[in-house]
Amino acid sequence: MSGAVISQQIVNALALGSVYAMIAVGLAMIYGVLRILHIAHAGVYAAGAYLGLYFFKVTDNFFIALVLSMLITGVLGALIERFIYRPMLPKPRIVALIASIGLFICLSDLFRIIAGPYQMAFDYPALSGQVTMSGLSVPRVDFAIIGGTAAIFGLLWFIMQKTNIGFGIRAVAQDIETAKVMGINVDRSIQAVFFLSSAIAAFGAIMVSVLYNAVYTNMGDMIGYKGLALIVIGGFGSLPGAALAAFLLGFAETIFTTYSDVPLSREGIAMFMLVLLILFRPQGLLGKA
Repeated sequence: MSGAVISQQIVNALALGSVYAMIAVGLAMIYGVLRILHIAHAGVYAAGAYLGLYFFKVTDNFFIALVLSMLITGVLGALIERFIYRPMLPKPRIVALIASIGLFICLSDLFRIIAGPYQMAFDYPALSGQVTMSGLSVPRVDFAIIGGTAAIFGLLWFIMQKTNIGFGIRAVAQDIETAKVMGINVDRSIQAVFFLSSAIAAFGAIMVSVLYNAVYTNMGDMIGYKGLALIVIGGFGSLPGAALAAFLLGFAETIFTTYSDVPLSREGIAMFMLVLLILFRPQGLLGKA
């Protein structure tokens, strides 16, 4: 096997892992502050794709469409927290989980009513085709996904470590009651988490839509399920753990589907990894026992 082929598969795995990481890290952030599984995140992901396609058609500018979609999807996430999850926080966590499942179903039906049941093309010629370097031929959109993910995670690290909002988010994730005593605006911190995680999901959804040239109502279903599996594999609430699990899954899917005769689908690989981890390390890769 040539070095160019191996390098190409590594790039493919990094791009796939980047998509998973954008979903898993957002879900891990939300679980870290509220201790709930945000099933509706899959619907928010699909909303980001539809908004991106709409703004791209209106403005004919991919960058403007990307930014507007991320901003509006972030606001959507904050509204979900304010009007759906916040009133349910005093109740058992199962109540918020059921509400999240119901919201996810409602969002999927809403997309079907507004946009129709058929998939729509998201063709952006600037990211089509291949980039060839030293015999390595890789889709341009893969480079855009990897580079965009690196930039977003760099910005997220800066926000979390160097800003007051990030300090508040980290304090709330450790202990909400103590954060209140310290004078931290807990509600604002939680809304910031939902805004950031939803905006990141919108970026991932748009890049995947360009990659496969398709936007459809249930496009968030499977990647949402994988995201939930990844936050378990990484360790509940651990952002580095979720990102690590996402890239491991990206490499595992690439290796198994390309070089192995193991009769597992991409979805089966994620669930198999989850079962193994629950058996041998139930606290997750970077979680605490």
